[in-house]
Amino acid sequence: MFYVNFIATMYAFSVLASLLAVVSASPAPMPDGTIGIPVPTIGPCTDSIKPHAHIIATPDTTLVAGLQLSYDSATSGRATLTDSGYYSLWDFSNGGVAVKPDCGPPVIWLNIDPVVTEYRPVYWNKTQITTNWSTGYGSDLVAKETKEYNTTSTFIACKRISVAKTAPWYLFLLTPTTVPLASAVSLQGFDTKSCVKTRLTVETPTYPTTP
Repeated sequence: MFYVNFIATMYAFSVLASLLAVVSASPAPMPDGTIGIPVPTIGPCTDSIKPHAHIIATPDTTLVAGLQLSYDSATSGRATLTDSGYYSLWDFSNGGVAVKPDCGPPVIWLNIDPVVTEYRPVYWNKTQITTNWSTGYGSDLVAKETKEYNTTSTFIACKRISVAKTAPWYLFLLTPTTVPLASAVSLQGFDTKSCVKTRLTVETPTYPTTP
């Protein structure tokens, strides 16, 4: 009898140890950056259908009007305008802008380069850095005042030098500066003659039908 109880006790400890190992195991670390991050798929995990929208360049009079906010994985996740950008559920919490799957935490956050002082590059990252965005569905994207710059909703979109016409437009937040476009360090490698001013507007959402 003692032997049977001993075997049962040892077995119970073995099962408990296995469960604890599973619970305490840490997931494999995710590398930073955005290469390989897919566009979120549409599909509700609850009874409600989530609102989805593009963020598009406005007004209609600009050269880039109607192009959609996206990213370029070849340049460390730089924010771009293309004709096939994110159609997503968006997270605007905590002064941020993030692409968000229907059922899960934000995938990537839209950030303003915190180092550059003029023509500030806009890029995507898995970590939220920028906390002064102000927007919502049906509204323009605004960068609220910080100690470095005043409130602004103006961006510039520029093409890289010597690229195909189908290449994306790269986005920069326009803040007060006396530095000419052609002399800006952040615009090296870009065709400054191509740069145009624009705003970014979150479309009024639609409610897609599930596949």
